[in-house]
Amino acid sequence: MSDQDNVAFLTGGDSQSSNKRSLYERNGVAVCSQKKALIIATSVFACLFAFSILIAFISQTDCPCLGQGDDEDDFDEFENAMPRQPKASNGEPYPWNSLRLPDFVRPLRYNLTIHPNLTTYYVKGQVSIEFTVDKETEFLVLHSKNISITDKTLEESNGQIMNITEILEFIPGQQIYIESLQPFMKNHNYTLKLRFTYRLSTELEGFYVSTYTTPEGDKRVLATTHFEATHARAAFPCFDEPHFKARFKISIFRDRFHISLTNMPVANTEDAGFYMGTGLLRDDFEESVPMSTYLVAFVVCDYHKKSMVTQNQISVSVYAPQHQLNRAEFALETATTLMDFFENFFNVSYSLPKQDLIAIPDFAAGAMENWGLITYRESSILYDPLETSSAAHQWVAIVIAHELAHQWFGNLVTMRWWSDLWLNEGFASFLEYVGVAYVRPDWAMLEQFVVDKTQPALALDALASSHPISVEVRDPSEIEAIFDAISYSKGAAIIAMLEGFLGRDTLRSGLQLYLLTHEYQNADTTDLWKALSDTSPAALHVKSIMDTWTLQMGFPLVTIERNGTEIYARQDRFLMSSSNDTSNLPTSKFNYKWYIPLSYRTNRPEDGVKQVWMNMTDVAFTLPEDAIWFKANVNQSGFYRVNYDKDTWNALVAALINNTHVFSPADRASLIDDAFTLCRSGVLGPELPLELSLYLKNEQHYAPWVTALESMQNWARRLQESAAYKLFLQHMQGILNPAATRIGWNETGTHLQKLLRSEILSAAVMFGESTTVRQARRIFSDWMNNNKTVSPNLREVVYTAGIKYGGEQEWEFCWSRYNSTAVPSERRLLLKALGLASDPWLLQRFLQASLDRNMVKPQDLKLVFTVVASNPEGRLLAWRHVRANWRRLQNALGNSTAALGGLVGTVTSHFSSPYDVEEVSQFLKALPRRWGQHRIMRQSLENIQLNAKWVRSNERMIATWLKEHPI
Repeated sequence: MSDQDNVAFLTGGDSQSSNKRSLYERNGVAVCSQKKALIIATSVFACLFAFSILIAFISQTDCPCLGQGDDEDDFDEFENAMPRQPKASNGEPYPWNSLRLPDFVRPLRYNLTIHPNLTTYYVKGQVSIEFTVDKETEFLVLHSKNISITDKTLEESNGQIMNITEILEFIPGQQIYIESLQPFMKNHNYTLKLRFTYRLSTELEGFYVSTYTTPEGDKRVLATTHFEATHARAAFPCFDEPHFKARFKISIFRDRFHISLTNMPVANTEDAGFYMGTGLLRDDFEESVPMSTYLVAFVVCDYHKKSMVTQNQISVSVYAPQHQLNRAEFALETATTLMDFFENFFNVSYSLPKQDLIAIPDFAAGAMENWGLITYRESSILYDPLETSSAAHQWVAIVIAHELAHQWFGNLVTMRWWSDLWLNEGFASFLEYVGVAYVRPDWAMLEQFVVDKTQPALALDALASSHPISVEVRDPSEIEAIFDAISYSKGAAIIAMLEGFLGRDTLRSGLQLYLLTHEYQNADTTDLWKALSDTSPAALHVKSIMDTWTLQMGFPLVTIERNGTEIYARQDRFLMSSSNDTSNLPTSKFNYKWYIPLSYRTNRPEDGVKQVWMNMTDVAFTLPEDAIWFKANVNQSGFYRVNYDKDTWNALVAALINNTHVFSPADRASLIDDAFTLCRSGVLGPELPLELSLYLKNEQHYAPWVTALESMQNWARRLQESAAYKLFLQHMQGILNPAATRIGWNETGTHLQKLLRSEILSAAVMFGESTTVRQARRIFSDWMNNNKTVSPNLREVVYTAGIKYGGEQEWEFCWSRYNSTAVPSERRLLLKALGLASDPWLLQRFLQASLDRNMVKPQDLKLVFTVVASNPEGRLLAWRHVRANWRRLQNALGNSTAALGGLVGTVTSHFSSPYDVEEVSQFLKALPRRWGQHRIMRQSLENIQLNAKWVRSNERMIATWLKEHPI
């Protein structure tokens, strides 16, 4: 196609090749006689009338939610590798019978030109894909989703046109099959040229529309992309699997009031004439390095930028709306510093000439690591020191570090297939803490790692419905489902454990070898283990050790039995259900045994930390004669839990109560986490966790408090309908009162102390500790009535108290502030508070408003439901709202199984009665098979069953203990 043809097509004019038949016959023009036209018109009107009657009848049915008229999704056909002969969209047999593309076709280069019209939301584009084949073949298969292809050409490398004999679209597989009369010859190059049209999506995936409002009230529109994991195919036809790396040369048409951005810098801008009265420009971008389709990105917007340059002269820029640009300074400085840090950490230079970071108003994820153009949710990149809390400040730094780590680990070297997603996300989740610890050493990030990564991963991986880190996935819904705490947090935790026994220097050397060996290519987990083994001075066979952690689900419980100075440590798989029936569980070739680096210490500080290996076996060793107590899994550095014999538990609790600081904060958090979790699984009774909780009156560190509050708040939610509930509230009020008094309301102290102040005061408000509630409500009243500023770190506490213990006036005030503030972190805080109202009518109104994307963005839907479901007054309201509005939620969340499954899990996470188990089970059974059998849905049901079992087994013992030990 000539440049003149390209401009004509993309800007709306006629191209000289427009007489070619459309691929799907959607744009053809028919000519007929007047008589035929009359007959056709009459038939059409009759059909339309009948159809309108049918629609009117259907609209009278009552429930638009559960299981009515909702056929199983097309992908159900392919859950077992497409066992039946698939059919193309025209009814013909579809020749390619796999969800995966054939691996003998390799794309080399994409030339993509695209024009998004931000007035009509209409997109025109063309793509030329240069490819080669590894064997002689007559066909190729690529991806396309909801795209109308209007023209197509196949060419040999010499420009000779090839004859296309068949083109078939397979909508469920999001595939196009193209067959040629002349065979494609091995190692020869060919070019496929396609012209296409579609509309910008209103969902938060593919190429989609986002909007923001200026301080003057003007609504502005931008077009942006999110392609991970399988959405590039919705923006342009492509080979949309991560191992099909290719170079990209992109051109974007835009009007003169906008800018366009993509992975590479602009090479040239040309005047492209006028279209619909608007002067268009075409930005031609430099060709990229080889990369996967899911890392391609482009944005058309009216943003402004701030820029800096790294030590290696890489341009770093942050883009945001003009009125938000003053909140981009922290992100810019942090990103620039981290670019230098990661280049040094990996000892591998950054591959592109620039690194852009951009704030997107509507964004489902926290951020996306598109190479050279990282997209962020506004609350993940914008920071205002006068408006943003320390927790939100830290979150911005963490997300920036995570995405920048991906520029090497994920972008430069990419997992071969999504089964090894953890290679991308586990390492980025580990390195985000390493990076922020470098930028802000005073934030104690590695202490927080245990709370933020290790403990949530242990909680999920203890379920029978968990999955291995490396897990086989096939269709897009399965891929979405593994973007969870296993891939991210367990991946990070086992890397931290790996660093513990290899050492930081060895880990860095292995990562450098891995990156240099596979740069611009794809790799799998085995490639990483080889690089780490090759650089390990201890000659450890890393693969043998780590396969037991990545190829089987779950983790071990190490049970300690002490007899004088003799220690015997036994390993067994830990399951939260504690059921002896494992017949329905997946088997493991390792028989659920692990290579465990068992670390321990005693009361003898001179001995330091010791380590013994449990090589898929149990182990015995000897302690010094004068060892009074023994603590295993030092600083919770290993991905396992520990249970002790009764005397050893008692010795640990006594030591902790006698001198809080005899253990590190991470060790104190570890003891609390293990005790409460072992109680939930039935291994321990509730007496030990309750006794352990008494020491908290003297605790002053962040990690132990956050661990304890997480467990105790969960206890409170499960006990809401039991006789022990009021007693437990009194117990918590007694613990929190001295802690709240000690930490006070003044904005002083270290970063961790500020985080802790917010956690303790918020918990005190939620548990109804009267002194804290009165003070928080007084500050709220001054804010509402006297416009007195509330410190950013106290806002969550104050807003929560004002809403929870206030009425309609307080709620309306916060709702008005939510709708008027432009600070992303403030909007998020207000949303969280609004769901804590005690008036069910206000909660119902809030839930209803959340379904209107003009009031609550779809990206915040889960937050709304999470908060309302955690509220005793809203728990059943949230669940009822999910069931009644299931289809609307599907539309709002893009019909994503992961997003909707996560929503169900969130809303039902506090259910704890046999009735709840039955009701949720019936709901899941009534859903189409793909939904009801989804792993996230199964995890939801398993959690409710565990809650119900725990309450039934423990509520009387808890009530008895609390009566006997009043505070």
